[in-house]
Amino acid sequence: MKISYSKTFEKKFSRYDRKLQEKMFNAIQKLPNGNVKELTGNEIPPIYRIRVSKYRILFHMNEKEIQILKVDSRGDIYK
Repeated sequence: MKISYSKTFEKKFSRYDRKLQEKMFNAIQKLPNGNVKELTGNEIPPIYRIRVSKYRILFHMNEKEIQILKVDSRGDIYK
């Protein structure tokens, strides 16, 4: 399955330390397995989230591709 990253994600991701980046990268590589939940609302395509310690990663997913949208701390990601 192909994984693509948004510019918003890449910008924020680059600010984190190396250890946290590795944790996030490993979690992304394991998608769609892991602590994945679909966000409520009428989004088409639906938006999913995965937790990595106190951070959340939001993404779209279909049969061919996973598109990583953004990453932020638990309190700021849904704003």
